[in-house]
Formats: sequence, structure tokens, C-alpha cells
Amino acid sequence: MKILFDHQAFSLHTYGGVSRYFSELIHGINHTPDYSAALPLLFSNNIHLKEKGFDINNFLLNKEFRRKKRLIYEINKFYTLSALKKKQYDILHPTYFDSYFIPYLNRKPLVVTFHDMIHEKFSNQFKELTFDQGIIARKKLLANQADRIIAVSESTKRDIIELLDVNPEKIEVIYHGCSFPPSVISTTEEPDRAPNPYLLYVGSRHVYKNFNGMLSAIYPVLKKYKLKLLCAGGGAFTESERQLILSLKVDDLVEQRDINDQILRKLYQQATAFIFPSLYEGFGIPILEAFDCQCPCIINDSSSLPEVAGDAALYVNFNEPDSLINAIEQILSNNELKQELIKKGQERLLEFSWENTVDRTLKLYKELE
Repeated sequence: MKILFDHQAFSLHTYGGVSRYFSELIHGINHTPDYSAALPLLFSNNIHLKEKGFDINNFLLNKEFRRKKRLIYEINKFYTLSALKKKQYDILHPTYFDSYFIPYLNRKPLVVTFHDMIHEKFSNQFKELTFDQGIIARKKLLANQADRIIAVSESTKRDIIELLDVNPEKIEVIYHGCSFPPSVISTTEEPDRAPNPYLLYVGSRHVYKNFNGMLSAIYPVLKKYKLKLLCAGGGAFTESERQLILSLKVDDLVEQRDINDQILRKLYQQATAFIFPSLYEGFGIPILEAFDCQCPCIINDSSSLPEVAGDAALYVNFNEPDSLINAIEQILSNNELKQELIKKGQERLLEFSWENTVDRTLKLYKELE
């Protein structure tokens, strides 16, 4: 069976959860007997493709100019359409929600993965989610057109049913895995710790990620214990973020760093705790990364996060600053609790792997034969 994936996630994204998922899925399928995955792609600067060994041409990697992504997108779209027109595939699995391919489906089955329903749930609250006005309509169209829908969590499945009125039998929940290489930390050893203790925040700081709310809640504990907040990835602080940091007088305690997987692994390993304050996540891969690196987790009790973390994290209500401060102080003062969370995180991690993701996805494909 030949699965055709399209270009979208790899034209649009240099890194991130969506393109990581598809690079892992395509790589896994191509290492499975009786199945193959085609990715008609001429150019991409996506780091996850490079990590999995895909031989894809970079596109003006060190040069930035207006409409660069649009140019990559249109070139790769043409390349994907050429593959569609040849009709040499059994199932189409697009990597994002542009529906350009629908006239070329040739009655082939269509599988679509829904990673979250953030735009549908929060576009009325957060201005930044209104920039792509058409994504909600495109997702609804593809939900109706798809033969099967993959949801990355039960939470996301519930949201799809509620917000798009989709038949539940059409939706299969298939979890993500963790892409870090095998841990180099012995389960009987403490990982190295940084000379200055810090809390770790990972990824983008979009409004629904609740970074500003978290910082406004924890700044007293940063000052009290001379504890740093290290922000991994997500780009340099914006002007409004810098102003907030200055107004709270923690500019010497809050830092942003660019990362790759090696750097990020080390940051997890040396952190006092990982904090995940997001108001909404379709899955939450950073939780698995933290578990893999023996880093205790403090997370918001919302959306899919409890589904992923189970009993291996401290849950807080980020609308109640005292509960967050209390959780941080528990980890600082109670080593027994910290070690218990690390142990449970290692056990919980065994329930998630990209091998399981690939196996369950192939089973879904086979049902469409």
C-alpha cells in the first residue's frame, strides 16, 4: 500500500509538533514491510526531515525575504499536484488544511489528522488566532470530506465532535510519541544539575500558551529563591514581553535561549521543573520530553494535558497564582515528591511511542482498503 503525503507542513514550518509528527510517521511507514510513504517535496528547510534522514533540498536557508514561505509553498504545491495527477497511490494523507487537492482525489480514500481545535475554541478571545481567517472553514470542509479522521487525544476528539458535528465513529484517537534519542541517563543516577537552579518553559509564547499569566504568577517565587525562568525556543522576547519582565523587576532572572534537540534535552535534564501553563493543547509533546529527561512537571489542569501526563505531574489551576507557587515550593523542598514524579514520568512514557503511532495508523489505513 502506498500512502501519499503532501507538502504543506514542510513548506510552512521549519520545526514544530505538526511537522515532527509527519516526519516520524513517514519515516516509520517507510521502515515497515508492505507499506510505503511518498512525500513529493522539492524544497524544505524543516529540521525534523533532516533529523530523520530525508534527502530534501534546502531553500535559501540563510536568506530571509518577503514571501519566501509563499514561494516555497507554491513550488511544492505544484510538485504535489504532479504526483496526485499520476494517481499512483492508495491513500492521501495531507499534512495541513489547505484543500487544494480535493479536485484531484480520484476517489482515493482521504485521511486527515487533527492536532487541536485551538482556532475554533479561542479565536474569539485571542486576536493572534484571527490572522488566518479561513482555517476554520477549511478544517470543517476536510472533516466532512475525510474518510477517516485521526485525533491526537480523546480531548481533541471530543472537541471535533462538539465543534464540527462529526460522527464519532469516523474519528480514531492515535497518540504521539517522543522523538528524543534514547536517554543517556541511568535510571539509578541523578542527572547533572545546572549551577543555578531554574524552571523551564518550552516553545512558543502565543497568548493561549499563557506565558504572561504564568510569569505574573511566579515572579515572587523567582525573587524569593533566586530561581531563574529559562525559556527554550519560541524566538526572542517581544517588546511587550520585555516590558512585562522589566515591570516585574526580574530581568536578571528570565532568559530566552534558541535550541535544538541536543540543547533542549540538556535543559530538561538540568531543570528544577518543567512548567506547562498552556490553556489548551491538542496533545502536549513537551510533557513526554520532560518525562524522558527525568524532569518533574507542573502543568495546567486543562484540555489534553491530564490525559497525557496521568498521575506523573503536579496539576495546578493557573488562574490561582498561589497554587502554582505552592507546587514550585513543593518540588524545591520535597525531594521524595520530586523523585516520585520522575519515576512515574518514566513509567508513563512507556505508554507513548512513535512505533505505536505508526502501527495504529497503518491499521487505520488497512481498514480503508
